[in-house]
Amino acid sequence: MLKNTTTSYGTVAKAFHWLLFLLLTFSIVMGNLLAAMPKSAEKLQAAGMHKSFGAILLTLILFRLLWRLISETPRLPDGTTPGQAILAKGMHWLLYILMLAQPLSGILMSQAGGFPVSFFGLFEFPVFLDKNPELAEFFRAMHGAVWILLVVAVFGHAGAALHHHFIKKDNVLKQMTRTA
Repeated sequence: MLKNTTTSYGTVAKAFHWLLFLLLTFSIVMGNLLAAMPKSAEKLQAAGMHKSFGAILLTLILFRLLWRLISETPRLPDGTTPGQAILAKGMHWLLYILMLAQPLSGILMSQAGGFPVSFFGLFEFPVFLDKNPELAEFFRAMHGAVWILLVVAVFGHAGAALHHHFIKKDNVLKQMTRTA
């Protein structure tokens, strides 16, 4: 089933979920390796690739958010308290905010640093900011903090899913991994 139902996420939502998890993990690892590289032509080339993958991520995140807004969401398990429902909804929206903030802060960091952002050398993205070293430093710090917050939020999200599966023994995890 492509679409979500009241009991499970559909193929589209599951594909977005797991593809974004893999791409975000790859980008975070590569970003940290990039930060550790000495200044060189190889680092510039790696930075260009990192920016291109960031652009792909931003596009997929926007499509995933659109899909979430137009699709039904599976209902929460029986026995979920209003407080738990608020926490679950809040965690999902926090993940969306952090996933959007990461590539956006990277794009703005590059542009404020006076560096173009291209897509695998095929075209350059429109420039939203003129060169501004102070602003570039702000977005660099933001880009560095957001990935840490994103990792913490993902671990919290996964921990909650595992809690549902092993402790509460409900179908929350199965909704995103197979047909519930």
